[in-house]
Amino acid sequence: MLRKLSHIAVVVHDLEAAIRRFQQLFGARLLERDFLPETRTDVAVVELGGVHLELLSSREPDSKVGRILREKGEGLHHLSFEVPGLVAQLGQLQAAGVKLLDEKPRSGVHGRQIAFVDPRETSGVLIEMVEENSKQKS
Repeated sequence: MLRKLSHIAVVVHDLEAAIRRFQQLFGARLLERDFLPETRTDVAVVELGGVHLELLSSREPDSKVGRILREKGEGLHHLSFEVPGLVAQLGQLQAAGVKLLDEKPRSGVHGRQIAFVDPRETSGVLIEMVEENSKQKS
């Protein structure tokens, strides 16, 4: 069901400072930046040791990421794995009685389709499943 790791997501207070910190400390390479209007989230993806690290931040304290930062602070947000046929995967998980945060896919960066599994199902780890947009596959 799950294929390779797509990325590891981290919430950060200051996106620019986090990018610089990972670049200076570890030689990270900035790959992309985006803004997700649906969730009011600023996103930067850096490559670090062959792994994509997705940095998430928001200037709006009442957004989902803003609330996470206020309540929990900076840190690991989720692990993301590529899956083939996200709709079918969600159907299989639902049929097996797995609780999902997203019962149907929603849009992510670059038109990717994403959905999250309830972390209570995975020992407290938030798992994102992502189906790459074939036109934007990276």
